[in-house]
Amino acid sequence: MLRAAVYPLAAVAVLALGFLLLGPKHALGALASGLAVSAGGWVAARMALGGGVQAAGSAMARLIIAVVAKWALVFGVLAVGYLVFKLPALALLAGIAVGLMFQVLALARQ
Repeated sequence: MLRAAVYPLAAVAVLALGFLLLGPKHALGALASGLAVSAGGWVAARMALGGGVQAAGSAMARLIIAVVAKWALVFGVLAVGYLVFKLPALALLAGIAVGLMFQVLALARQ
């Protein structure tokens, strides 16, 4: 489970270093959205798996609520970064894409 958080964070850090060549706002945008993906995954895992053994309906409801909470966090950071802090959209979207890609790769790896 820890691997699913560490790999995306490392990939987002490398992406932010690459965007640092374009400017600090680009690097901050990639870093913020990538951290939001990792934090959202952690929150979703805690919500979905923290309830112990439950009936199927309750377990499914917890899973759905956890996924909605993850994406609410990611879209919230995306909106605040773009509308309030005027961070570049390309960097924000790249951070989300890289974070999600490496999260899936980390979970798929045996």
